[in-house]
Amino acid sequence: MNPTFWEQEIVQVKAHHDPKRFDVVVLHPPDDPQSLYLKRVIGLPEERIDYQNGCLFVNGRPIKDTFAEQTEDFVWTQITSKPIPKGYYFVLGDNRMISKDSRSFGLVSEKQILGIVKEGNTNK
Repeated sequence: MNPTFWEQEIVQVKAHHDPKRFDVVVLHPPDDPQSLYLKRVIGLPEERIDYQNGCLFVNGRPIKDTFAEQTEDFVWTQITSKPIPKGYYFVLGDNRMISKDSRSFGLVSEKQILGIVKEGNTNK
């Protein structure tokens, strides 16, 4: 999750209740349930996600994403014609060029998310 978080950095995690877009979550990746990853929630249930020319599109509408310019083009319909199912999320790392995330291991179920990382000194 560089540059947002560094390896071995200590973070505060709060209980996970319905993560929102751009929340950073702690999760067990589907392909390695013993590992813990920090990833940013990009796609929510019932959505389709695309990245085109450095811009995030959610259900065809542009959405501001700080890391979109670093994200290679990604077209949802190349994976499936269905939206993200209920109870699942599409997550990406902030270091998009080398991140192992939903583009490689698929969607993350709500049960695989252990908590939401509290960023900075906000009282979210």
